[in-house]
Amino acid sequence: MYRILKLSPTQRKFLCSSLTIKTSIIGTFIALSNFCSYLDINIITSIEQQMLLLSPIEMIRAFANHGKEISLELNSATFAPLTSASGNQVKVGVNYTTINNTLLGNTINAVMKVYAPNTTAIKSTSFPNGFTVNRSGMEEIKTTIRGNSTQNVIAVVQFTDLSKTMPISNPLQVDLNLTRGLGQASALEEEPTYEIAALPP
Repeated sequence: MYRILKLSPTQRKFLCSSLTIKTSIIGTFIALSNFCSYLDINIITSIEQQMLLLSPIEMIRAFANHGKEISLELNSATFAPLTSASGNQVKVGVNYTTINNTLLGNTINAVMKVYAPNTTAIKSTSFPNGFTVNRSGMEEIKTTIRGNSTQNVIAVVQFTDLSKTMPISNPLQVDLNLTRGLGQASALEEEPTYEIAALPP
């Protein structure tokens, strides 16, 4: 059997106010819950997009492009005795064109290795502080060979990251004769390896 409560006008007003406040609180809670769910969905979507950018396929593609970010061509090369000190200087100038624009403005390095005709490594050099990448330009790298009477050398120049561990250009090989300057230049076509400025097998 149901009982009907009789409320005074003051009690009815208080009850209605309480219900209104509770309804408002519940509505706010539901709205906040929906908003949080919306944020969660968007955060998950963002993470999924980032994971797609770092997927194995993309990583493999990025790795495969190492050594092709910058293209090198020969500008000049000499192998001649120093006039102010003992030793013979190998000096190679290379023209470069940046293919991967994400490198623009970054600091990179270059390595030059000098080999004897029998492919024995004689000397290796690089820039002390690297240099800044432009869309194109010319860089000159040089080293002095002392205590070696060889009349012919092979120089290989390759651009790398600043730490000189990752190739970012094709290796450029130049055959040089003492005092006569440039012998024969060639851009090596094989895929780059982790050995910087290496001779072809």
